[in-house]
Amino acid sequence: MTGNLILDLAVSLAGIVVIVAVTYVLGAYKSATVSASTAADRLAFDEPDFKVGSWLIGADGKSAAAVSADGAETALVLAVGDGLATRRFRKGAVGLEKDGASVVFRLGEPSRRVIRLAAADPGAAEQWLLRLAGPRL
Repeated sequence: MTGNLILDLAVSLAGIVVIVAVTYVLGAYKSATVSASTAADRLAFDEPDFKVGSWLIGADGKSAAAVSADGAETALVLAVGDGLATRRFRKGAVGLEKDGASVVFRLGEPSRRVIRLAAADPGAAEQWLLRLAGPRL
C-alpha cells in the first residue's frame, strides 16, 4: 500500500465500484421467471418420477406448485437467482397458510425459507390451500 490512509481507502472503494459495475453488466441481478413451461421442464428434469396432477403457477412469476396425480405429494419450483430450484415433499410435511391471495409455504429448512405463492384471488388461494394441506380441523 502507499502509506497514505486516504489514498488506500479511495483505491479500495474504486475497486469495489468496478467489481459491482462488472457484475451488473454481466447480468448478476437477473432473476429467473417461473412459467408453466419452465416449471414443467425443470420438475421433469429434477424429479422424473413425479406425476403431476395439477399446477398452481404464481401470479408474480417467482414460484409454482404441482400436486401429484394421487394427491400425496407436492413439488415446488422456485426462482433462485437466475436459475430454478425444486423442492418435493409429502402432504403435511411443511407448514402452509393463506395470506390474502397467497399460499405461504414454511419449508423448515435451515435457511428458514418462506415461499409465497401468489394465486389469482383469495378464493383460489383457499382452494389451493385445501388441495395442498387437506381439510383443516
